Amino acid sequence: MSDTFWRTSLSSVAENKILIRGYRVQDLMERSSFGDIVYLTFKGELPKGREGQILEMIFISSTDHSLLAPSIDATRFAASGGTPLQAAVAAGVIALGEHHGGAIEQCSKLLQESVASGATAADIVKAFKERKQRIPGMGHPIHTHDPRTLKLVAKARDWNLAGPHLALGEAIASHLKQPLNIDGAISGIVSDMGMPWQYGKAFFIIPRVVGLAAHAVEEVTRERPFRAVNMKDVTYDGPAERDLP
Repeated sequence: MSDTFWRTSLSSVAENKILIRGYRVQDLMERSSFGDIVYLTFKGELPKGREGQILEMIFISSTDHSLLAPSIDATRFAASGGTPLQAAVAAGVIALGEHHGGAIEQCSKLLQESVASGATAADIVKAFKERKQRIPGMGHPIHTHDPRTLKLVAKARDWNLAGPHLALGEAIASHLKQPLNIDGAISGIVSDMGMPWQYGKAFFIIPRVVGLAAHAVEEVTRERPFRAVNMKDVTYDGPAERDLP
């Protein structure tokens, strides 16, 4: 083991040479897609099939979802205050959490651990119902037939990238009589590609940064500075006006 302060197997930089997982960066620039590079960086080897292409489909699916997400709102509020682009985008990324942007990690962990242990869809649904918890990756408040999910799952099957994790996700959705949502589809597919569940949020963060940047720029170029909440939308429910004792 090296006794240097840092160790990394990801990349190497020397004078006039940059390697990513051992490959020369200029060769990757010429011959590989962005999806290929994400796969290479996360997995250590270049994809042997259409994995890079389906990753790019995943990125497109999560680029933006209009003003229906806390991350977008946070970015636009921050941008309206005059912060630099990176700060506005960072505000949106920081807004990602358990209830927004976290489902891919949660669902991937569930699917990977369940497939490894042999747990069935019925077992999983029963356990979550007993704990009165919602299963991540299932259902959607707006979409009953999400075009992103339908396309992604169809291509995963066409390209032989659908395996036991996606199948388990679909079985859980069937038991719940709810659609597998886009987070569930992504979770199943990346799990079938062997991506550790710890990368789950990355598959949302990477593409959503594109949307956050666009919203930040749109906010500062199209709207007045300092976006304020209309006080008609604010209700005070604290103590009535009172004197100090």
